[in-house]
Amino acid sequence: MLKHIYRSIILLFIFMGALYYFSKDIEEEVNQAQGTVAMGKTSFPVIMIRQDGKECNLLHGYSGNLDASLVREAVTPLDSNQSFDLLIDGKENEVKRVIYELRDTANNSLLSTDTINALEKEGDYKTAHIKLKTELTAGKEYAVKVTLVTSKSKKMNYYTRVKKVDNSYLTEKLDFIMNFHNSIMDKKKASDIIAYLEPDSSADSTSLAHVDIRSSFDLITWGSLNPEVVGPVIPTIDEINSDTASVTLNYSIKAKTESGEELYQVKEFYRVRYTNTRMYLLNYDRTMESYFDLKLTSLAKSQFKLGITTDPDIAYITDSKNSKLAFARMGELWYYNLTENKMARVFSFRQDDTDYIRDIYGEHDVQILKMDDDGNIDFMVYGYMNRGAYEGSVGMIFYRYYSGENRIEELLYIPMNITYQLLKEELDGFSYVNNQQIFYFILNDKIYSYNLITDNMDVIAENVKKENYIVDVGKHYIAWENAQEKKDVTEITILDLETGRKDSLKAPDGGIINLLGKIDDNLIYGYGKSNAYTTTPDGTLLTLLYKIQISDKDKKVLKEYKKSGYYVTGASTQGNIITLKREKKGAGGDYESAADDYILNRVTESYQVFRVTERVTEKTLTEYYVSLPGGFTMDKLPALSKTRNTIITQDTTLRLKDSILTLPPYIVYARGEVTGSYDSAGEAVKEAYDLAGAVVSDSQQVVWERGIRSSQLNLSGISPIYGHGDSLRACTAMLSSYKKGYEDTNSKENTLSAMLKEKLGGSYLNISGVTLDQALYYLNRNQPVIGMKSKNQAVLIVGYDMYNITVIDPDLGRTMKIGLNDAGKMFDNAGDMFFTYLPE
Repeated sequence: MLKHIYRSIILLFIFMGALYYFSKDIEEEVNQAQGTVAMGKTSFPVIMIRQDGKECNLLHGYSGNLDASLVREAVTPLDSNQSFDLLIDGKENEVKRVIYELRDTANNSLLSTDTINALEKEGDYKTAHIKLKTELTAGKEYAVKVTLVTSKSKKMNYYTRVKKVDNSYLTEKLDFIMNFHNSIMDKKKASDIIAYLEPDSSADSTSLAHVDIRSSFDLITWGSLNPEVVGPVIPTIDEINSDTASVTLNYSIKAKTESGEELYQVKEFYRVRYTNTRMYLLNYDRTMESYFDLKLTSLAKSQFKLGITTDPDIAYITDSKNSKLAFARMGELWYYNLTENKMARVFSFRQDDTDYIRDIYGEHDVQILKMDDDGNIDFMVYGYMNRGAYEGSVGMIFYRYYSGENRIEELLYIPMNITYQLLKEELDGFSYVNNQQIFYFILNDKIYSYNLITDNMDVIAENVKKENYIVDVGKHYIAWENAQEKKDVTEITILDLETGRKDSLKAPDGGIINLLGKIDDNLIYGYGKSNAYTTTPDGTLLTLLYKIQISDKDKKVLKEYKKSGYYVTGASTQGNIITLKREKKGAGGDYESAADDYILNRVTESYQVFRVTERVTEKTLTEYYVSLPGGFTMDKLPALSKTRNTIITQDTTLRLKDSILTLPPYIVYARGEVTGSYDSAGEAVKEAYDLAGAVVSDSQQVVWERGIRSSQLNLSGISPIYGHGDSLRACTAMLSSYKKGYEDTNSKENTLSAMLKEKLGGSYLNISGVTLDQALYYLNRNQPVIGMKSKNQAVLIVGYDMYNITVIDPDLGRTMKIGLNDAGKMFDNAGDMFFTYLPE
């Protein structure tokens, strides 16, 4: 019996010893599985377009399939031959064949496809000649997708737009632009460009960061800098018509400055006009950004040099003791430990042996999310991935930097099937990670939370547009309304992003509550009664709020505004002043605009331990530096290290159903990038006008573009409707009849916007807010425009010349001319309300 007991005890000890041994061994195995590796070098080929003997439109490759109609990287003009050449720089790849597709941008439908197997060798390039067989409509944009197939069967996709333009004069336009560019690099040759400049003594002369056609000749020719271009200068055609073209040049320069040799990224924008007698420079705009270089640090003042920049308000974060600093600059993330005097380049696509094309491609950004007191940083890289494991893809990568080990670890990868330009419009809104490792972000009008530990994802709220939420990262909260339409909002939810605790502000029974904005860290909101709203003639609904409150995130009311007989319809903040838009009841019982009122908020001052300071030198003019805390002295240059990426075995990919975004109604493209997105076509047109760009709808139709219109134009085939006593109904009937090609007069609706929506359907276009000059663009597209001459009176604009516009006025019962200045004042006094339609 004792023998069996001893045997059991011995076996138990053996088992416990084995369990200890193997558990210990398993733990070591897990740790050893995590090695580190440097980011892989760039490997994708690049493509250039050759048209009329000119090389242009450098295209970068995508590893996945994008909706071709969403990519507006460049446009290639085609003549009646409908052909162009591809110049393929294979780099490290042997490209064996080319597949191309032609698609209609309106519906992304495939029009034709073909494969080219016989590629010609031309120096360092392989060339493919593409001739589109489908007959293209002149002036309409189409999407072309090009797929390169390598000898290893790897596929990479490239995208461009094509546009059939009779007599695009591409050669003349590009020759002029490149001559101008080459001239500004040499003051001796630059005298030829003086005649094209429009110098203005009031223009800023203190900075090279941004110069334009109004700048001085000396500033446009780089002052005393004497830069040298490094890498290629390849024109990108942004927009082109027979007379005008918008072209961007992106390139790098080096220059010797007072600090040493510096590297800069430069972007030049040209808008030119061709005539039989001469070329006109309509717009010239140049921006310049310094790459951060640790060797340029000012030891004398203990300052890191940012250099020349258009935006000195850099994104940075510190630990609670202000002994560690992280900042993002030009798509790179840097970390500095003051105590140890060590600097780490945490993240960068830029290679030491850069080719100035692929690794510095600027279609991505870095967002710093959090840093703890040990210097560990949570950050996100989003956009186009220039190199590494995800080269050629577009997405969001969530990283953690471990400062003690000088390594980064990928925690989450979210692929997206759109371009960086569209993605940044969404992500500029909100993203946050808290101490419990919950990552919050917004995409497609949804607020997401993702647990980085459990991989659990929740949708916190849906149907939340930009105007429906407010974020305050400093006080770590987000607040959103429970409905998209302001007249339906009855509750505002406030989420503490650190604790996860939710609270709410509710409207009284029978009432509504609206978010109006934020000042400092506090919410601005207002209360109204249900059904208390008014509609402007252009169809905009304005809620009427009888009381405004300012409160902190804990709902403590700090200030209240209420004035008898007045209703607030909107609010805006600038500095410590809140401007309130108001309405009041008129004598006839209708609501009418009232004078703005103001709320003066207390001024809050915050001391910044790390500050961005300004210096001026002879060569570089205005530059910026990051000043370290007072009393800190940097005796020598920090030791520099580059991080390595942790090899992980698990898949970190999170695939969202929303990887293809629901696009905003109107997107502005200008100077080769997306500059804004709007719900209002009028607001979009105003920005496109200022930036010499174009407005595109969510279905990729060109809504408006800055161009040269003909000096006079009169539309024919419009049957005037006079004497009905209802100019709104008459103008609606004339516009819809002209569009449809048959008489279309009956409408059941009573307001102008409702009638137009009924008659025009999805092509209805409200361009209110534009000027008369901007509205006349549509007549050049053979479209009449309805203009409001008063709150309840409309005219149909059917023509113009250099001095007048021609309108059909149903109330006056005649077709007549009105002087341009008088007409402009008339429409302006009525609120600049204009309406037309999008072509099918």
